[in-house]
Amino acid sequence: MSQPANFSKLMVVSLLGALSLLLVEIRFEHREALAEAWQSWIPLFYCGAMLALGAAALTRWQRGGRQVLMVGFAAAFLIGFLGLWFHSKGHPISEVFRVLAAWTLRPGDAGGIKMGTPPVLAPLAFVGLGSMGVLVCSWCFPVEQTIQSLDSAQDTHSEGSSKPALSTMSSGAIDRSGHSRGHQRSMKQ
Repeated sequence: MSQPANFSKLMVVSLLGALSLLLVEIRFEHREALAEAWQSWIPLFYCGAMLALGAAALTRWQRGGRQVLMVGFAAAFLIGFLGLWFHSKGHPISEVFRVLAAWTLRPGDAGGIKMGTPPVLAPLAFVGLGSMGVLVCSWCFPVEQTIQSLDSAQDTHSEGSSKPALSTMSSGAIDRSGHSRGHQRSMKQ
């Protein structure tokens, strides 16, 4: 890709697509549990909120949208670990070992696990998608850093500078307080 920001946006769009597929699948898998336990609504609300947030944040990518999406994707860690906790009925370690013990069973042997029990590791899909989203949104390419620096400089300048200060700002002759060095010399005299 010629523009790294477009690649990042494309990755975010694909991650949001994956969340939309998860939304459909979880709605199907939780069809009975939705009437029985409030916890089964958590991943549905998260996926729906991320799709809405993602659409809005992509339109404002350079103006804070990337950072908002990063927080949203970071929340997926919480959703995934909560799902692990609820699917394991509060015993994630022992249930994960039970899942891993399936590798020692002969094909066709249930190993004492009832059919219809929630898949213990399935909620960790949120952790995977969230980690990819955080990485994509936090990776700032040099071109993007330059654009963000120029945007913040322009915002700072438009908050109270005059046109003559703009020429000194572009030449790098501005100190931390926002005054030009020439202005400081005339103040000392």
